[in-house]
Amino acid sequence: MAEMEEPIARIRGAIRRLALTIAILAACACAWASPTQLESRSGVRVFTDEDGLPPSGVNAVVQSRDGYLWIGTFGGLARFDGLSFTVFKGQSALRLSDPEGGQYAGPASDRILALYEDDAGRLWIGTQDAGLSVFERGSFRHLSVCGGVCLVNDILQGPDKALWVATNRGLLKMDPASQRAVWIQRVEGSGYSRLASDKQGRIYVGGYGGLWVVVGQKLESISLPDAQTSTVLLKRSDDELLVGTLRDLYRYDPVRRQWRALGIGRPAYAARSADGQWWISLESGQVLRQDGMGAWRDVPELAVGTTSLTWDDEGNLWVGSGSKGLLRVRKPLFGLLAAPHLQANVAGRAVISDGLGGLWFGSDCGPLLHRRHDGTIQKLPLEPALENDCVNSLLLDRQGVLWVGTSGGVLGRIADDEPRQIAAWPNGTSVHMQDDQGRYLVSSGDSTFELETDAEGRIVARRRIDALGGMNINSVVAAANGGRWFVGDRGVFRLVGAKVVEQWTTREGLSSRFARALYRDDKTGTLWVGTYGGGLNRIRDGKVQRYDSHNGLIDDTVSCILADDRGRLWLAGNRGVALLPAPQEAAVGIESIGYSASDGLVPAEINGGVPFACHRDAQGRFWFSLVEGFAVIDPADVPQVRAVSLRPHIEHVSVAGRAQDAVGSTLTLKSFARNLEIRYTAINLTRPQETRFRFRLSGFDQDWVEAGQNRSILYPSIPWGEHLFEVQARTEGGPWSAVSAKLRILHPQPWYQRPWLWMLATSLGLLVLVGGTRLEKSRSSSESEQPSAVRAAARQKRFGIRKPPN
Repeated sequence: MAEMEEPIARIRGAIRRLALTIAILAACACAWASPTQLESRSGVRVFTDEDGLPPSGVNAVVQSRDGYLWIGTFGGLARFDGLSFTVFKGQSALRLSDPEGGQYAGPASDRILALYEDDAGRLWIGTQDAGLSVFERGSFRHLSVCGGVCLVNDILQGPDKALWVATNRGLLKMDPASQRAVWIQRVEGSGYSRLASDKQGRIYVGGYGGLWVVVGQKLESISLPDAQTSTVLLKRSDDELLVGTLRDLYRYDPVRRQWRALGIGRPAYAARSADGQWWISLESGQVLRQDGMGAWRDVPELAVGTTSLTWDDEGNLWVGSGSKGLLRVRKPLFGLLAAPHLQANVAGRAVISDGLGGLWFGSDCGPLLHRRHDGTIQKLPLEPALENDCVNSLLLDRQGVLWVGTSGGVLGRIADDEPRQIAAWPNGTSVHMQDDQGRYLVSSGDSTFELETDAEGRIVARRRIDALGGMNINSVVAAANGGRWFVGDRGVFRLVGAKVVEQWTTREGLSSRFARALYRDDKTGTLWVGTYGGGLNRIRDGKVQRYDSHNGLIDDTVSCILADDRGRLWLAGNRGVALLPAPQEAAVGIESIGYSASDGLVPAEINGGVPFACHRDAQGRFWFSLVEGFAVIDPADVPQVRAVSLRPHIEHVSVAGRAQDAVGSTLTLKSFARNLEIRYTAINLTRPQETRFRFRLSGFDQDWVEAGQNRSILYPSIPWGEHLFEVQARTEGGPWSAVSAKLRILHPQPWYQRPWLWMLATSLGLLVLVGGTRLEKSRSSSESEQPSAVRAAARQKRFGIRKPPN
């Protein structure tokens, strides 16, 4: 009987192996023939009336030189500092009676169509039904050009400083200083709607009647291609003009007078980014952007019915819409591998190169993905061979064989796309696999082993590292001065052989015992240790310097540390990816710049706590395992940057709740003024929630007062005299603003409260007292020399004593 069971067992084993081989071959055949493109998602933040934006369509957006963003809508004019809107309501046209232009608290109308800032910092406001207004030195003036009732479509300043105004009644040329205007061309009907200047400074005018160039004091017509008659888009583009008609988008060379079609139909609005790439919105609602090769790519998240496009100086694109508010968009820096049809949208766990220009991606839990050098992606299910496909770690050994550690306690090996189970640990503990100079280290639960294997990957010896008992290992890094660094939930330990020769724990100053990542900077002899909850630690010359959200770091969780070719460090954590532009210059504080959803990192959280959550590939790109999918960024695409230096402003001053006028940044208080409130802000259009403030009042505050995110201060009373209020701002990880916003405060002391007057009154009182005392003594002395009868009579006369009658 036993003789029969052995062949049957062999047959069953062969059948199982055959079935497994068939499943693996089927899985290996599951490769996409065409390359799979990485996604890129523009980070979009939408602002509506719930945020304070006037509740109507956005028609114009411009950034003024002081950093504010101005938004013209059909519901009024708004000013934005990145966090809050200040709305200036339009004045009734009936109040426009002063021919010289009176001062108002808002523009001439709520229906704003055009905004433009000239070289003197004046903001010009074109309205739909009340002509032109200007905002200068904190107040508005309404101008009587075209009777104060025309429709203003566009405004432009020419090289001669003159202001050009395109209206429905014609073209105006204005001296911005005297605000006197002359008509260049009067028309009936739709008039003119677009203005631009070329490299030579010539002014071009577009409208539904065609395209013209200003020659002297006249307009000279320019023939549009294909006998078209309308210009709806007009922008300067280097030596050329970008011209949009009702049908197509063109480039026009004004010197050669040549047209070149761009193959884009029905353009509406355009804006050019700092890197020279155009973003175009179409009448259909679609938005296209140029990539680095000049090709046009769709931006589906911006199909909102665009009515304006504007870039700010922080690299944000502002998109106005007719009904969906104002959108803030950042050009995506990250590419995403999150294709649902590949099951790549589950939580990422590990990324590693395949040694041939491709990458392996392990997920929790999903098929193992192999992205080859040509962009094709192959799915390789692990569950048939490894019992589950929940990957914890990946390792490519020196023979090009892939090793896999799973959360089910299984160690596997993949050779020629065939997974095979090598070992399993009890209780299903997670297995982390790491290579150390040709040997294999396996961490399972709180035990760490060193393995010896044969040529087929079979384990021939297993040795527990007792010095690491009870420690969960996250990472292993070779030490410059010998041995290995082990990073885990007890800190950081350097072992030579099986002996601990150096350690960094909370006793030695480490900010947290939950260490996750270690980077070794051999040039400076510095160790950087990332922790969970304790931020970043720099270990140099035997000392630990901690960095967290209180002294410059944007996140207290650091799961990965990668270095680029410029000496910068990139940290991955729960709030996204942070760049340290100059880590070697860090002192008590450190400078960091955060990248998250607004930069295309969607979602922003890195799935840390595993050895290979982040990876630098052969091209120098950084890959990150996200809580959903994977992301990549090329550090070469991120220039040498510093955290933006913010521009603080004092926006409002009140005393006892009543607004005060600070003339020339000087505030004069009445005597005994109480409850002085100062409201301030700083222009941070990208990450306003990261803005921090500090202030001081000379004669009151001994030093700078950290205000955090608070944007106002209330002083119940102000001492007599002259004081200076200053406020500075910074973004997390950035320096304090080099220039403070200042307010000079004069609080004169009443004349009857002045010290010299009190001293004079006191002196006079003393003089009177001394004089009276001396007079009394003199009288007493003279009376003592008189006969008693005479003295008695004198006393009676002095004190009014009468002698009683006989």
